[in-house]
Amino acid sequence: MAKYTGKSVALPRDIDFIYSRISDLSGYEAMLDELPADQRERIHGITFGTDTVSFDAPGVGRLSFKLAEAVPPTHVSFRAEQSPIPLNLCVDLKAEGDDKTQITPSIDIELPAMLRSFVGPKLQEAADKFGEVFSTLIK
Repeated sequence: MAKYTGKSVALPRDIDFIYSRISDLSGYEAMLDELPADQRERIHGITFGTDTVSFDAPGVGRLSFKLAEAVPPTHVSFRAEQSPIPLNLCVDLKAEGDDKTQITPSIDIELPAMLRSFVGPKLQEAADKFGEVFSTLIK
């Protein structure tokens, strides 16, 4: 299993608020319509359900992830559905005071060693973008 950890993002909210927003995705679809056009363009193709998120992955196609694990208030994990290889998107949360939370996204994927040099950079880029999506949507 390979792990690609994205850039940590600090948000000006308490950890319980952030955890509740990440573990229940039902409100995100409506929020997409309220974003400015430039922000909507950056996250184009993303859709949300109560416990699922789907998006277009360049070079891969449409991916859907379902909530797989929730450990209040520090960890949320989503498992890829119908993926040819096991793939998880994870978010780890760490409180930095009463009103600041650090989010660290990661991608855990079962990837043969010979493919890591080919797709590893793209997976790292995706892990970094994953944090950007939540920092854009969680206000």
